[in-house]
Amino acid sequence: MMKIFKAFLFLAIVVLAACSSNEKKEAEAQDSLTNEMDTVGASQPADSTVAVAKTAVGLLDNPNTILVSCDAVGKISMDDTYEDIVSKAGKANMKQDSVFVKGVFQHTFVTKVWRGTAGEITISWQESEQPYKTIQNIIVDAPGSTYVTENGIKLGSPMSLINKLNGKSFMLIGFSGQNAGTLMNFNGGNLITQIPCIRAVFELPKMKSYPKEVNAVLTPNIVQSNNVAFKIYDPLVKKLIINSKR
Repeated sequence: MMKIFKAFLFLAIVVLAACSSNEKKEAEAQDSLTNEMDTVGASQPADSTVAVAKTAVGLLDNPNTILVSCDAVGKISMDDTYEDIVSKAGKANMKQDSVFVKGVFQHTFVTKVWRGTAGEITISWQESEQPYKTIQNIIVDAPGSTYVTENGIKLGSPMSLINKLNGKSFMLIGFSGQNAGTLMNFNGGNLITQIPCIRAVFELPKMKSYPKEVNAVLTPNIVQSNNVAFKIYDPLVKKLIINSKR
């Protein structure tokens, strides 16, 4: 009888030890899983929009970079020749255009680069025929263009922003005639040292008639950007002209 009792006691001890070992292993496994989940959670950004914001920066449809300065418009240097631009953009992305003034053909000396894209630019040459070696100016005016100067001026910028950046009013041609709305002079303001080679062309909202206060700027003469008319309508940049320093 005593032998049977000892056998049962030994068996119970073995079972209890096995259960305890299993519970310990389960607890260790659970702790390991919890730690692993904490590590995975820590590796994820608290706000997933941060990563999205970083990937969303830039010009998705623009083969060029966005910066506009007196030295270059994106990858196109103001010192580039026609052949230099062919090597940078590829001849398939370049097209010669004719120049017309008031409907009269002048000659062919304008090159469109990346035509039909957000990176489109128009290059005017000082030469009237090939070989084109000297850039006269580069124009940015394509719909959807996102070229921008270092201080934030781009297509669609309001005149009030340029006033603010300049620190004072500037001079522009009134909104009538061939060169309507073209910035002519920074009046010695901040922008004359920051972007002396860059000019903007503004446009008023298209309307059949304007308030009488606006009539004063509907002229081919020079007007000031602090005119009361621009308190009623804040004209927007529709074109950037980057002139060569040569």
